[in-house]
Amino acid sequence: MLFLILGVVVLVAGGWWLYQRDARQIPLLRRCLLYSIRIALVLLVIAMLLEPILVLSKEEKIPSHLLVLLDTSQSMSLKDAWQDEERAMEVARSLGMSSDVDALRRMNRLQLAQKLVTPSFLKDLSADGKRTVHLHGFNDKFNPEALSDSEEWHAGGNATAIASSLRQALLSYSGMPLSGVLLISDGQSTSGEPPEEVLQMLSDEGIPLVAVGMGTTDGPRNVAITELEVSPVVFVQDANQLTVHIESRGMQAQSATLLIEQRRNGGPWQEFIREEVVLNLEGQLQPRTYQFTETKTGKVEFRANIIDAGPEISQDDNLASAEVRVIRQRLNVLFIAGSTFPEVQFLRNSFLRDRQINLSTWLMAADKTYEHPGDLPIRRLPVTQEELNDYDCVILYDPDPNGWPVNFPELLTNFVTKAGGGLVYIAGEMQTASMFDHQSDPTLEWLNLLPVIREPGLFRSQVQIRLSARSPWKLDVTTQGVQDPIFNFASDRQANEQLLKNLPGMFWHFPVTKAKPGATVLAVHADPRMRNEYGQEVLIASQRVGPGWSIFIGFDSTYRWRYLNEQLFDGFWARVVDRAGRSKQLGGNYPFRLSTPQAQYQPGEQAKVIARFLDESQIEPGLQRLYGEVERGDEQPIPLTLTEGNQRGEFSTNFPVPSPGTYFVRVWMGDEAAGASVKAATMPIKVEFPNQELQNPTLNEAYLETMSSSTGGRVYQLSEMNDIVGAFKIKEVSRFLEERQEIWDAPIFYILIFGLLVTEWILRKWSRLI
Repeated sequence: MLFLILGVVVLVAGGWWLYQRDARQIPLLRRCLLYSIRIALVLLVIAMLLEPILVLSKEEKIPSHLLVLLDTSQSMSLKDAWQDEERAMEVARSLGMSSDVDALRRMNRLQLAQKLVTPSFLKDLSADGKRTVHLHGFNDKFNPEALSDSEEWHAGGNATAIASSLRQALLSYSGMPLSGVLLISDGQSTSGEPPEEVLQMLSDEGIPLVAVGMGTTDGPRNVAITELEVSPVVFVQDANQLTVHIESRGMQAQSATLLIEQRRNGGPWQEFIREEVVLNLEGQLQPRTYQFTETKTGKVEFRANIIDAGPEISQDDNLASAEVRVIRQRLNVLFIAGSTFPEVQFLRNSFLRDRQINLSTWLMAADKTYEHPGDLPIRRLPVTQEELNDYDCVILYDPDPNGWPVNFPELLTNFVTKAGGGLVYIAGEMQTASMFDHQSDPTLEWLNLLPVIREPGLFRSQVQIRLSARSPWKLDVTTQGVQDPIFNFASDRQANEQLLKNLPGMFWHFPVTKAKPGATVLAVHADPRMRNEYGQEVLIASQRVGPGWSIFIGFDSTYRWRYLNEQLFDGFWARVVDRAGRSKQLGGNYPFRLSTPQAQYQPGEQAKVIARFLDESQIEPGLQRLYGEVERGDEQPIPLTLTEGNQRGEFSTNFPVPSPGTYFVRVWMGDEAAGASVKAATMPIKVEFPNQELQNPTLNEAYLETMSSSTGGRVYQLSEMNDIVGAFKIKEVSRFLEERQEIWDAPIFYILIFGLLVTEWILRKWSRLI
């Protein structure tokens, strides 16, 4: 610019000097005029080369922009208990709910936010048009589409990124004058960037962040009865169990009252249990078990209710109910005998006398005209699964399978392993040995149901058996047998032991090698010669096979017990039939229930599965473990072994759950290999990645306070909603408008230059300079 000025000065001075020297004959006035025209032309050319621009500016008032950012993440779907009654009433009144605290507790955080952000509230924020209000939702990211205050809002998204969403919102409205940001959230930011940078950005721009805290610092608080577990069918005079499963959230170590009521046959409700319970850790299931016995048949209803738990988000899940049908024990028994024998005759008569048994008999050695006696006479053996499943227990005395229907072995296997029926096998001298010698025959696979093993080459010779059979040998009842109800002949323990010692002995028996793993040996042979490498030979053994029962009796002379007392014989067989057929009549289910101490697990944790027996009398004395497996999708099943812990009747095990998904647990009774054929008790276990939205469900007031205070804002509670509008001071903002026009190429320049040139030519012509 300096050189330009110097150039203009030299040009002006030089031009004047030239006019003074060469045009002295021209009058001074005309000479000055020519000189001025020439300088003006030069200056105009210089001005055009400098490209001058005309700037016109003005100031105007425009509305500012206010961003309302609403948290729509999953945590906003939670309901708070609002334990502080006074504060809850203030919030309810502020939201126009007339101090209805119950209605407040029924609404989730997002619904409360919608009660806050009403059209009138948005109008107040707009300050009569001096602000433009923009309402947007966010969860893991900012939603650029505006929310409508007239539609119902829905929570979603498994993460909350408050700082990242705030940055995205600012970028979306960059260049617009912002009067502030209103953040409506519970303050639980589970993802995204740290807030420092975006808060610095707001602070530098002078944009205040005002927050409204949704929820309470106590968080959701709730207790629920997830299940009222009881057998749907029970017997009169049986001891039964009722289990209440309780789950709580946000109420650790707090007490509540569990009230259980019952009514019979639609009568009035009566209190059954009232107990104070201390609630467990969040996410842990809390079972409470109680005993009951019914003396009459009919329908019994139970209902359990959690009361006196204090404020909670919902009381609808505090109640659960269950119905039980009480029946008299009357079992359907099918007695198949291969031939006649005193044991057959006395057994049949005992069953016919027993009013707790509906008997059907089939003597295979009889001719076609023989009328088979029984409470439910039959003319043939069952040929369909439905026909066989009408029975609860099948008793086989030394049968000849060649006389059965072709599909009867398969029906019998399914009857025990799938339907939960009972099988009692009594060895006899005619067919038993032959069957066991050919047990590899596919038609004899049903022998695998029995709780004993007979291996070729390990059993006693016929000579040794005949030597032993010359004199009667008593049963040697095992410790487990003494504890088993089958051998409960007297209520007094010493009297019962004396009766067991006095039982008349047997002559013949069928030797087996050993009991199967998991089977309960109730009695063995007392003859020291009837022994092998596994110990004394097994005479009576029982075992669960899937949901059903299998009992093996290796001799056929229990009728001799009648010589001591006929009631001993009748009572023993009544208890055998009860043991074998009870589970079938009660629905064919296992006597245990599967459960897990947690509602769900996270990948990488150890899951625990528990098999809890509802009735300890259903636990075989020899039962040491349950077998099972767990599988996920198409993966190879992982074998499980459940062992008994410190609590009687509770078997459990742990297994890893490395990946998310649903794991299906199968548990059965019997040996480990039985799982391939028997019906198993099943339970799904859910494994999911932790939901960070629900892990910390409380209001994070400190986070919101940090964000707002660093930008000159503050945190408001819902009860202070009337003060929120006053937190934003900026309404209209000044805007300076500039209009820039390029004038160097304007026509006026060309007109002036042309006019000056013409004028200079005329003057020169007039002065005779050209």
